[in-house]
This record gives sequence, C-alpha cells and structure tokens, in this order.
Amino acid sequence: MEVYMSKLNPCEAVQEQLSAYLDDELTQQEQQRIYLHVQQCPECSTLLQELESMRTDVKDAVLSSIDTRDLPTILHDQPARWLGWIGWSLFALGVLLVGAFFAWELASELLIGTATPWWFRLGIAGLYLGLAALFLSVLRQRIVARKTDKYKKVNL
Repeated sequence: MEVYMSKLNPCEAVQEQLSAYLDDELTQQEQQRIYLHVQQCPECSTLLQELESMRTDVKDAVLSSIDTRDLPTILHDQPARWLGWIGWSLFALGVLLVGAFFAWELASELLIGTATPWWFRLGIAGLYLGLAALFLSVLRQRIVARKTDKYKKVNL
C-alpha cells in the first residue's frame, strides 16, 4: 500500500480513499493519516464535506412516485376497476376461443388423421390433456384460496 501511495501526491492518495474513510473500511493507521491530512488540506476537507453531504442526501432520499394520501383514491377508482375487469374478461375469452380452435384442430387430427402412428397421437393427446388438467387444478386452488385470503383487503 505504501509503494502505491508514494507514486501519488498526498492529496490524490487521500482523495482515492475518502469513500472508504467515510465507510470505516480503513485500518486505524490509514484513518488517522487521512484525518490528519484533511485537517490540514482545505481542498480535501471540502471534498470530504461534499461526500458526507451527498451521503446524507442519498440516505434521506425517499422514492415515492405518488403521494401516499392519494393511494386509496387510486386503488378504489371504479372506472379503472371496471376497465380492468372488462380487459381481463376479453383476454380470457380470446384465450378460450383460440384454445378451443386449436384443441378442435388437434383432436380432429389425432382422431381422424392417419399419417401419424397411433402411439404418437395418443402421447400428444395425453400431453395436452395432462397440461389442461394441471391448469384447471391450479386455477381451482387459486379460486378457493382467494375466498379465504386474509390479505385481500390490505392497502399497501
């Protein structure tokens, strides 16, 4: 460390370690050396004060995109809730219609098509029916859990 320090002038060496000095990451000897230098050097003292001020400002900064007093109004906005329900309902309807079309096409290919072997058609049918059964079981669990969810009415 001392070899590196000798290549720089004292102010450059101290300025490189000011952040570590503020975070108490230096040895006692290094802290004392920086403390003594800062007491004598107005430039390094000013830089240390600026770093301390910046550190305080960052600690005191509060990230808030909305005022917390407006949160209940935003969460209970009826038009937004209705539009959300309409949007999700239309999305679910679209997924059901497209899924039904593909299920019909797959079923007709598996039952009527003779180009693929019977064991492959049976495997594909089992795969899709298994995925559908898993989806329905998870959906049922979520619907049952929603009725007894104790955090449903919690406002964040």
